[in-house]
Amino acid sequence: MHYLQIIHKLYNLPEDANHGYTAAEITALEARLQLQLPAALRQYYLAIGKNKMVNDSFNRLTSLGEIGFSEDDHLIFYEENQAVVLWGIAKADLTLPDPPVYGTYDSARVEWFTDADTTEHFLLSMAWWNGALGGLPYTAFTDLEEDLTPERIAAVTTHWQEQTGISNQLLRFFTNDYEDILVLTTEQNGQVNGIYIGTSREEKYKAIMDTLRMEWSYRIDRDE
Repeated sequence: MHYLQIIHKLYNLPEDANHGYTAAEITALEARLQLQLPAALRQYYLAIGKNKMVNDSFNRLTSLGEIGFSEDDHLIFYEENQAVVLWGIAKADLTLPDPPVYGTYDSARVEWFTDADTTEHFLLSMAWWNGALGGLPYTAFTDLEEDLTPERIAAVTTHWQEQTGISNQLLRFFTNDYEDILVLTTEQNGQVNGIYIGTSREEKYKAIMDTLRMEWSYRIDRDE
């Protein structure tokens, strides 16, 4: 399944709704920057770039009016919710149809790490992470010691299929049918330090709660 179809399915987006920028808006941006966006990034802005729940519920896709280059020639198009981390594409990679995406924590923007091997993988990972962090209607998370036992973590890894090779960040993604997303956050050594879940379907949410049976630090049906 194409990654845009996966995002539409997870967020239960109407197929006939307008979620993106117009071709004219993209063309105007490209004229301003004097370049052509990589095909994958252009397609994303056209298809889903204006959807706030997908792109602005935690980390944020840069609007066309704000997108631009860093001093060291990275096209910045995504930022962490407090702007501590920025993500972009190296200028030298902009001719690739689906280039890698780099991130930086460095305030001087001179040290970059490879976040995702492709733009499509990066955008999918952000849609999943944003969804689990509040972009989806039904969410929960836990960082409680009693929930993060090997047995509880195994309940996630055995009941849901891991989606590997998506991000180089300390995040592990799990789903079976793309109607829900479970994210394990980890330490550098692989130890799990948090479990986040999100779905747009109430029945899926209830099934996750019934399967995992955790205490949860927060869950939408209990804390709101």
